[in-house]
Amino acid sequence: MSTDDSPPLTLGRRLSIRREQFSQARRIHGGLGGLCLAAAAVRLSRLPIPSRRLRRRLYRDLYARMYPPGLDEAEADRPLEEYRSFNDLFTRGVRPERRPIAADAGDFACPCDGTVQDVGRVENGRILTVKGIEYSAASLLAVPDVGPFEGGRFVIVFLSPIDCHRVFSPVSGRIEAMVHVPGARLLVHPPFQRAEYPVYTSNERVIFHLASEEAPCAVVMVAGWGVGNVSSPHAPGFRPGARRVESHTWPSPQPVERGGWLGTFGLGSTVVLITSATPEATPLVSPNEKVRYGQPVFRVARPGDSN
Repeated sequence: MSTDDSPPLTLGRRLSIRREQFSQARRIHGGLGGLCLAAAAVRLSRLPIPSRRLRRRLYRDLYARMYPPGLDEAEADRPLEEYRSFNDLFTRGVRPERRPIAADAGDFACPCDGTVQDVGRVENGRILTVKGIEYSAASLLAVPDVGPFEGGRFVIVFLSPIDCHRVFSPVSGRIEAMVHVPGARLLVHPPFQRAEYPVYTSNERVIFHLASEEAPCAVVMVAGWGVGNVSSPHAPGFRPGARRVESHTWPSPQPVERGGWLGTFGLGSTVVLITSATPEATPLVSPNEKVRYGQPVFRVARPGDSN
């Protein structure tokens, strides 16, 4: 078992992470040539495709070939030909009727579409994943005091390229802070995660600290390879730097509804939801389960519930 004690990022450690990042990206793309093509594709993904007919054909055929069965057009908030670029398509919304938010507002809702990597409990200030890697909750959340989260639950959800890349609030309440932590772009794909390079605390991430009537929680958007643009509709002008942790707050806490839009990834990545210990929350999902945003992932204990 490996422990993430968040060692200082010395120059040697930074170089080691960069080498590992390059090695992982080269392996997943089948060599240096494939990596160069993929890097070029990331840049090209932001360029407009002039023809509506070409857009529809590319979006349908390419996704179906690379990620069977492809995109679910009925879920997209616009017809495919109206997404001017691949990046526009990645960051698409979903028709509200296709993601009904569960009526039981006391439960924690899933913050995104994707596949559950792991579900567990925060113990002794740490998160233990199925990969045998322990993460410091303080390092992950970029806060010195994680006492409110001790004994709480966490769920880790991996987003694939065909998933909706918007992230949503698991509760109705307030956004108390949005924190940007600069970092690497190691692959978040489960097969590439290594104990020597704890991806959730090594990578760039944006953390939303939320408060609600039920309990505080945190939503962590962990960037992966190729993701250079994590944004939020609540702070469109927030442009953090690449060298230090920066926090964005509002004159008063920003209200948000359960299922309300928090932020957007440029490409596939991972989201970690961490709840406080009170009230007690029971997991409703399991590793490798496909999930959709808005569905309950933790059932909150209420007065009168039997043990």
